Amino acid sequence: MANNTNPKKVQEELAKKNQQSSVKKLMFDPNTGELIVQAPTEQEQAPNAVVVDSIYKDGFF
Repeated sequence: MANNTNPKKVQEELAKKNQQSSVKKLMFDPNTGELIVQAPTEQEQAPNAVVVDSIYKDGFF
């Protein structure tokens, strides 16, 4: 599965992260301004993307 920028899928993943039931990475691509949901086993396809999992959990994102 390739990285996913579909807003509905990102929203579903955010809900899972709130329940601490997600193993996927939440990333932000500054080139496109999009959030990306990516499985930990996938190779990063956006070289400038930043993992924002801890920022999201801390309430800054």
